[in-house]
Amino acid sequence: MTSVILKTWTLFFGFAIICLAHGLQGTLLGIRAIVEGFSFVSTGFIVAGYYVGYLAGSILIPILLQRVGHIRVFAALASLASIAILLHTVLLDPFSWFFIRILTGISLSGIYVIMESWLNDKSTNETRGKILSIYMIVTFTFVGIGQLLLNLSDPAKVDLFILVSILLSFALLPILLSITEAPKFDNPKRIALKELFVVSPLGFVGAFFIGLAHSVIFGYGAVYAIAKGLSTFEISIFMVIVSTFGAVFQWPIGFLSDRIDRRVILISVTLIAAGLSIFIVISSYLSLVVFFITLAFFAGMSLPMHSLAVAHTNDFLQPDEIVAASSSINILVGIGAILGPITASLFMKVIGPDGFFVYLLIVHLLLGLFGLYRMGKRTKPADIESQYVPLPRNITAAGMELNPKVENTED
Repeated sequence: MTSVILKTWTLFFGFAIICLAHGLQGTLLGIRAIVEGFSFVSTGFIVAGYYVGYLAGSILIPILLQRVGHIRVFAALASLASIAILLHTVLLDPFSWFFIRILTGISLSGIYVIMESWLNDKSTNETRGKILSIYMIVTFTFVGIGQLLLNLSDPAKVDLFILVSILLSFALLPILLSITEAPKFDNPKRIALKELFVVSPLGFVGAFFIGLAHSVIFGYGAVYAIAKGLSTFEISIFMVIVSTFGAVFQWPIGFLSDRIDRRVILISVTLIAAGLSIFIVISSYLSLVVFFITLAFFAGMSLPMHSLAVAHTNDFLQPDEIVAASSSINILVGIGAILGPITASLFMKVIGPDGFFVYLLIVHLLLGLFGLYRMGKRTKPADIESQYVPLPRNITAAGMELNPKVENTED
């Protein structure tokens, strides 16, 4: 493990700084939108703008990488993200923020593709799993710490926006000054969406519903928290709990899913998350401590759904098909992520702040019921060679090549 870290520490250090900025800016913008008097629906469209950019970037950036190269594209994207966050303080209207968030989404999706392909190039069959584990720990840890930076200043001021810009610019230094050579890049192929549905209907539908849910939890969570009257410190704790417990629960759930029919685990955590949504609404009126405890268990059930859906899909694939399938899964997650914040904002407009968890209740319940339906239509594969691998929620097809179960065709 030490040798792996020594070879990749500059990449992880730069990426950790980007995660700090990413964790801070998502929550900061949600709070600032409400401070500026943007409606729930307008804010929902702003959040959706990020995922529009993220989906577009995942398609366009690989083309740029092949033409321009990793280092130049990385520098351009980090600079664009640094500029974009500052534009929020100049153009204070929802329409402008929507397009600025598209720029941010394109930038960060490209950065993730570059980082993951770089790490994959530095890995071997023996170290891929270790690098993926470090990558996940860095992602969740520093995104969580980024939420706490919210307490350094008043979100209504410009200070935190400048801090995000500084962090994104600073992240360039360890990578651009590193002696690490840029990797060769091959644009991952995709399995057609129709083919993916035939291979795994539950994986297909699950990816879409996971996008509907997780984009709201992370992109719109701060909006819900401030609408419920939480202070800035309490909002940061809210988001840290979501990120932390969503990561911690990955391992025990993964352990169970490799020993029990994976569909049973996926359906169970989904339905439990749906039930906990009701308790969160109730506890929000009783006690902040109980509210946070219930939220922790909700995050622990909901966030591993992505890794479960990917692992379930992989149960029906050959090792050399996993990366292509993950690319198509990411498109489905992206489509769901675009629609999620907009739909959740409509629930909150009609019901009030509690509409946030009413929406999440419905999304999780529908996915759980579809899983039960699919169990009646298909038996468990007789010889499963895949396994559950904890995955960061933003992982791209390039990052999936770090999965130890992916077949390395060059070897």
